[in-house]
Amino acid sequence: MLYLNSQEITTAVTCDDMMDGVEQAMAVYEDKAYTMPERMNVPCGDGNILLLMPCIAGDYMVTKVLTLYPGNRAVEKPVIQATVMLADSRTGTPLAIMDGGTITAMRTGAVSGSSIRHLAKADADSVGLVGCGVQGFYQLKYSCAARNIRKISLFDMNPETALNLSEKFKSDYPDIEINIMLSTEDLINESDIIITATTARKPVLPDIHKLFKGKHCIAVGSFEHDVREYPDAVFSQSSKTWVDIDYAKEESGEILIPLKEGILKEEQIITLGQFIRSRSEPDRGENGTTFFKTVGMALFDLAAAQLIYQRAKDRGLGTVLD
Repeated sequence: MLYLNSQEITTAVTCDDMMDGVEQAMAVYEDKAYTMPERMNVPCGDGNILLLMPCIAGDYMVTKVLTLYPGNRAVEKPVIQATVMLADSRTGTPLAIMDGGTITAMRTGAVSGSSIRHLAKADADSVGLVGCGVQGFYQLKYSCAARNIRKISLFDMNPETALNLSEKFKSDYPDIEINIMLSTEDLINESDIIITATTARKPVLPDIHKLFKGKHCIAVGSFEHDVREYPDAVFSQSSKTWVDIDYAKEESGEILIPLKEGILKEEQIITLGQFIRSRSEPDRGENGTTFFKTVGMALFDLAAAQLIYQRAKDRGLGTVLD
């Protein structure tokens, strides 16, 4: 069995590899060629959650154990920590144990990057990120892989967190202009692509309709039924809403609340996989706005783990465990 740490995982694949991999997973999802129980959410007190996510597809199966502890920022530990085990679905034999936090961040970034590939304007060259934690770094990384990004705007409730991300990202992308914004409204005005990757329970962006005109908006953070990051205004500007899985309509308040309030209609919602398969141009409506909500699924973890395992073996990466 192979053990792969964070550095080995990020070395094994490119951003384009990972975006291609999650798009293949979207095709498997549309074909229903998988077994994937609903993920188990176990409350751990104080807003903390344990998530169990299994999936079987083709010759592989995966199980991810993930914890989400928002209070960890105060004790300088990651908010999201996880372990992924990949196994042979034909024999049940464990093949690899991997750092699940890195896989989660990479495949989530890749899903957002895929939405940028297919929905954002071709000339989009600026990104605004609200929420500058670990996930934020990968959201920016995959944005830069999907479009020729020249300018990045950052906002976080903790300015030091935004500064740390700015310095870290600048070391890898020295030619990109990076600014820390004083408000989310200023951030939106400076950006073609808006990404929210927060643990907020209420909208973190102003409810001003004109702000979202012509933007590609991505909601990453909200996955509980009463939680959302975007205000009602974004739905008045967009003709369609794209999601990574149908279950987003039941799990995420980002979609569920606007549906209940009649602000969003079910016929406006389409999965990104179905859209990619259609090979059509995105319906940006008269305002040019596109909105994508990702909640993630174990099938993405499986696609990522399978790809990383195969590439790592080819390159001799990792530690073999007896």
